Amino acid sequence: RANHFESRDSGLNKNEFNLSAKSGRSVGKGKLCAAKIIRVVTVPPVFAALLTTILYIAMGDAAFANRFHYAEAVFSLSLLPVVPYALCAVIPALKKRGRKFERTVALIFSVTGYFMGAAFAFFGGGVQVEKVMFATYLCSGLLLAILSFIFKYRHACGVAGPVAMLTAYLGAAFLPAALLLVPIGISSVRLGRHTVLQVIIGSAVSVISFGAMYLLVPALGL
Repeated sequence: RANHFESRDSGLNKNEFNLSAKSGRSVGKGKLCAAKIIRVVTVPPVFAALLTTILYIAMGDAAFANRFHYAEAVFSLSLLPVVPYALCAVIPALKKRGRKFERTVALIFSVTGYFMGAAFAFFGGGVQVEKVMFATYLCSGLLLAILSFIFKYRHACGVAGPVAMLTAYLGAAFLPAALLLVPIGISSVRLGRHTVLQVIIGSAVSVISFGAMYLLVPALGL
């Protein structure tokens, strides 16, 4: 059948082929390539780096206590989460364990980074903005870990959290960036990585977490 030949000739992975079969239509190779590019350039570590850098450039010491605090934030939120993927790329024994293993270890590294960053911000003289930021990442990370490991539910955090933070601290000019959720969501669904509901819930988790921390951290005098 058409889907059979498309799967073999275009290099679709199992999820991508199953998505095409279930939807009763073929997904063109060009669209899949575009979807993969969108996925790569919009991964959470990239947006975390953008978030921290924009806040630091725009707010300076009001966002991070000093340059070292900014550097620590980049390390915890952007560099540490990608370590598992780098290790799997260079160690064949780890690579053979598959994408699920990579994602699981990456999630563990991410949450570890959130704990490290939050501890440094709250106990290392951090300012309120970085405390709210790390508390948000920690809260959303723990919730997503619960969804992943206990309820076996995949997730997609998207750009909703960072956009909410930038809008709250720097103004409504950053709100249109939320439109990026549309191509990101489409690419996730097209590649079979998430369902529409998972994209919505994953994004909602990050926004709700930020809203809660934005109110709680100042209210508790942290």
